[in-house]
Amino acid sequence: MKFIVIIALLVSWLNSSPIKDMMNRDVTIKDNSKILAIGPGALRLLSYMNLQNNIVGIENLELSMDLKSPYRAKLDETHIKTLPIIGEGGAGKLPNLETIISLNPDIIFGSFLSLEQINMIQNKTKIPVVALSYGSSYGGETNKAKLQSIKESLSLIGSIMDKKDRAKELIDYMNDLENELANLTKSDLKFYIGGIGFKGARGINSSESHYPSFELLGLANSIKSPKIGHIEISVEELIHINPDIIFLDLLGKNIINDELKSKNTLYKSLNAFQNNKVFWLYPYNFYNTNIENVYINSFIIASKINPDIDIIHKQKEIYNMFLGSNNSDKLEKTNITTFE
Repeated sequence: MKFIVIIALLVSWLNSSPIKDMMNRDVTIKDNSKILAIGPGALRLLSYMNLQNNIVGIENLELSMDLKSPYRAKLDETHIKTLPIIGEGGAGKLPNLETIISLNPDIIFGSFLSLEQINMIQNKTKIPVVALSYGSSYGGETNKAKLQSIKESLSLIGSIMDKKDRAKELIDYMNDLENELANLTKSDLKFYIGGIGFKGARGINSSESHYPSFELLGLANSIKSPKIGHIEISVEELIHINPDIIFLDLLGKNIINDELKSKNTLYKSLNAFQNNKVFWLYPYNFYNTNIENVYINSFIIASKINPDIDIIHKQKEIYNMFLGSNNSDKLEKTNITTFE
């Protein structure tokens, strides 16, 4: 009998040994059945890991089934609308701690929260908080650092939630895509990405100094900036650079259309517009970065240089891996064509 008790205590101790989260904090996990996701991007990563049905409460912002964030196709709309609201959601907006305490989840996964916020939530709720990461900035940094942080976050979730096989499947697939993209095409043309979302939709002058979809292809944004992540440029700067090909993020479509109406002559003077080399891309940022769209956009960009690429097939393959084959058809079918 004593031996059995000792074994039980040992198993309990092993199961509650500390793990290192993405902020290098020691977090002790005792159970993993009930979870919460707080902050931009946390629920996205949990959804990729097929854990959306483990959540016991939800940020109000996540109730919108707007598929500018494709991972929401995995959320059972009927189910999530029955979940308690733990807060409004959004960058810098903390959840209702009393509600969280009443729900008594086993783990809180947090993204885009400061170290002070993470520690405060854990100290006040007495619930372990695991920090996830999309890299050091909201909009991103060099693709290598950003995507590596995401892979490490997926691996961390896999270890905590007994989903190591799923984490390995996703990470291996991401690595395979990156290897394929690195050898897909090369070009000396000047490229520009505009309309990048940053805490909301923005116009044509909103860009990304290290846009992952460019860098995965070995291309560069023609806008040179020492700043990592989101940047805003002037119309004059864009006209001076005069890119050969312009890509525009669909998140900013309404704003961009209004801008083009008000400054039609200026923008239409650009070579890309005159040569019909302006194309839409799927939303990059919407409550943090849409990882599946990073890869899909990379293939769309490559297809404008190498037209033999089968975009429809590749898009379906990527959505199937990240979201499951039964969710691909829920996604908005947007025709990526020459800008009109």
